[in-house]
Amino acid sequence: MQYLIPLLALGATTANAYADIAKFVEAQRLASRASIVPFPPIGGIPRLNGTVPFDASAQLVSVSGNHAWIAPGPTDQRGPCPGLNAAANHNYLPRDGIATFPTVQTGLFEAYGLDQSATEVLQQTTTFFDGDPVTQSWSIGGYSPKTAALGGALDFLGQESGICGYGHLKSEGDASITRGDFTSPGNMNSNCASYPVFFQQLLDLACETNGCNINMATLAAHQNNRKLYSIANNPTYFSPAFAGVAFTPAAHHFVYALMANHSAEYPQGILTPETLMSFFSYTYESDGKTLSYTYGHERIPDNWYKRALTDSWTLADILAAVAQQCLAYPNTCEVGGNTGTVNSFAGIDVGDLSGGVFNASVFTDPAQLGCFLAQNIQAEAPSFLSNVLQGPLLPQVLGLVTSSLVPTLAKGFGECNGINVKGGNMGNTSAVKTLGDYSAKYPGAAVVYDGARATSPNP
Repeated sequence: MQYLIPLLALGATTANAYADIAKFVEAQRLASRASIVPFPPIGGIPRLNGTVPFDASAQLVSVSGNHAWIAPGPTDQRGPCPGLNAAANHNYLPRDGIATFPTVQTGLFEAYGLDQSATEVLQQTTTFFDGDPVTQSWSIGGYSPKTAALGGALDFLGQESGICGYGHLKSEGDASITRGDFTSPGNMNSNCASYPVFFQQLLDLACETNGCNINMATLAAHQNNRKLYSIANNPTYFSPAFAGVAFTPAAHHFVYALMANHSAEYPQGILTPETLMSFFSYTYESDGKTLSYTYGHERIPDNWYKRALTDSWTLADILAAVAQQCLAYPNTCEVGGNTGTVNSFAGIDVGDLSGGVFNASVFTDPAQLGCFLAQNIQAEAPSFLSNVLQGPLLPQVLGLVTSSLVPTLAKGFGECNGINVKGGNMGNTSAVKTLGDYSAKYPGAAVVYDGARATSPNP
């Protein structure tokens, strides 16, 4: 089977990989605009057969001693990301669920093989969107006073959200793998808890397409199905550029990239339903068929082997996989949302959103996709911070956008074809739009920062 992303040697540089991908994508687009491009079973920058090693002693992840599984306590934070929850339950992240820069950098590589090129960007954006840029800490669940530089006193100045609850539209979006849409009507609108109906849909899809094992193509199709479901059932469904078009597909891809079990037979990994159920905190009831979910009890399985140390999942892999998603399922990569009724999805022009710098083709070119996301992150961060923080702390934190966030984006995404990320000038910044500019037409684009669900243990 021929895929749009060419096979690249593992030693190829990110820049060369991006250039080759872009050229091949454009050639294929001109050759056949109408064809649907299949998502590869293993996404990201493709690895040549035989180049991924397996070292059992180096890849076995410890789940004993200091890393033994312990259920979270009543004040420990757990949220929408099963990988983060499992890492905290095994002490690869702090057991209280308050992540910091050093624990994210080391813990997610030790547990899963997530490369630091990815964790640096994810850590910084999450800190600025959902946590405390001063302490460089954030909650993997909902609100916690532990993240704030001023502790509980910050409640008088504003509340940091964590990544679920009021982290919605910042680092968490609608149409997630198994969580609910935060603003959806009905009783399945927790973006922290997992819903068995969505998990079962993923298992069924795997059985229909891949002998019941889950691969990345399964997850790409599931992401498409979840977006279609949200459009048909949530009148306020909204998909912003970062949390919706980039982060939500990337989170689906993470499931295979970071949870597949590796062996000499399967050096690139295999993800069975049993492994997935452990990571997502599911068991079967006594009938052997009905799924049962326990909030926050995600677990790394025994005898589980992570990615090879020389084959970590990088930022380049994340961008390539999102581009593959956009090629295979173009509708999943449309910015926009419903306009107040179900099935009323209306897209937002990328040129309008980016101040004329980018167009829709950005989503199928990993290098330009990274630049577009860097622009969007840089534009949204001051708005998010200004709505959360007040008083003397706000100018200090806004200053960190330039001194801390922008250098991280520059390191991760580069100079972006003349758009000076490093200098903080992503084109005509006055013309770049944020979520608030679209809230009149799209009710789901109105970011909510406080209210009855802000401090709920299960928002």
